[in-house]
Amino acid sequence: MQARSKIILDRLLAKPLAFLLNLIVWPLGKIIHRNHSDLPQQVKVIAIAKLLGMGSILRATPLLKTLRKKYPHARYIFITTLKNKVLIEHILLIHKGYFICDDSLFTLFKDIFILLFNLWKEKIDLYFDLEVYSAFSTILATLSLARNRYGFYRDSTRFRMGLNTHLVYFNEQKHISKIYLQLAHACGIEDMDYKIEGIVVKEEEKLELKKWFRSHNLEKNLPYLVINPNASDLLLGRRWPLDYFVALINALVLDWHHPIFLLGSKEERSYVNILYNRLSEEAKKYAFNIAGELSLGQVMELIRAAKLMITNDSGLYHLASIFLIPVISLWGPVSPQHYASINNPKDFIFYHPEIYCSPCLHKTDFPPCRGNNVCMKSISPKEVYLKACEILGIIPITDTSYMEALYARESQKILDITILRVQK
Repeated sequence: MQARSKIILDRLLAKPLAFLLNLIVWPLGKIIHRNHSDLPQQVKVIAIAKLLGMGSILRATPLLKTLRKKYPHARYIFITTLKNKVLIEHILLIHKGYFICDDSLFTLFKDIFILLFNLWKEKIDLYFDLEVYSAFSTILATLSLARNRYGFYRDSTRFRMGLNTHLVYFNEQKHISKIYLQLAHACGIEDMDYKIEGIVVKEEEKLELKKWFRSHNLEKNLPYLVINPNASDLLLGRRWPLDYFVALINALVLDWHHPIFLLGSKEERSYVNILYNRLSEEAKKYAFNIAGELSLGQVMELIRAAKLMITNDSGLYHLASIFLIPVISLWGPVSPQHYASINNPKDFIFYHPEIYCSPCLHKTDFPPCRGNNVCMKSISPKEVYLKACEILGIIPITDTSYMEALYARESQKILDITILRVQK
């Protein structure tokens, strides 16, 4: 299912069910009087649930690390969707992952029943629900029968008041890692560390990447840069225009005669291929569309050794922040203050806060621009090009008229995006 379908399903089905469940759970809690102690000796199993978002899962690792300080002997399980399984397998802080396949309604409901059966066997003591906009995740937390259920609330999610035992205000003006760590604070933990740790690349994945380089007659030790032009379908408007990437790469190869790897998943390969096909013949000598060719671990190793990564706000961006490599990150629908790396001094953020409707992703059901992502188009290819030249140590070309003309052309497409006119 697409992200938009999941949101609609959550609104139309899960939210009414959550309200009904509340009518049952709240009085039951008054009658049963369960033991809600969070003392270390009484906590044996801790569950963390983040259904969507590779970046969000990575940003949750400081919470895992902090919890382990107070509960070093507990068993840690993670609940997410099947597409995040490979990532979970690379996080040392997690003992076991439970996964839901949400490709269709049939697989979703089938996996929910299997998941609940497994969660009941686990006898969870602390359950941390990291979703804030999803009623489905709250229902899942409640039906897990965990002794303590920690979650977030905003003005629009007060239906959780009876379904969770502990609620923390989700302050979207704060960084996401700090927000997640407030759940640890609800357990009485004061000592917190915001650094992402515990992500490993397996030795066999490193060897496989070396073999891949040899099979393409490439030298692994030569400098290279990686570019991620993609964003998840939660909001494709997070993508910088393809023509901007084309202009950037065409200009870079005039003095950068080393590989440029274009990243992406199997599903994103056709989109990346459109970008590749628009490149100049000179650029095609150095650019490689490797979307879907490498495993996640191999991509992590590829990013780790890169001279520079240029990327939209995406899960791969958060992977790059782990390795503290130079990153040019492009932001628009999401505020970097809320989601960008806070521990990578080499993260060069491009974001134009003067755009009236930005950020919008976590505030509206549909972007005010209706797909005309002005916030991303306002980041000119020239400014990104000049920063890339500075990082790579190459002399920028003096004639940037093509990039300036491209930016001007896109700017002319900007319409009045803040007013919705109703036909009468």
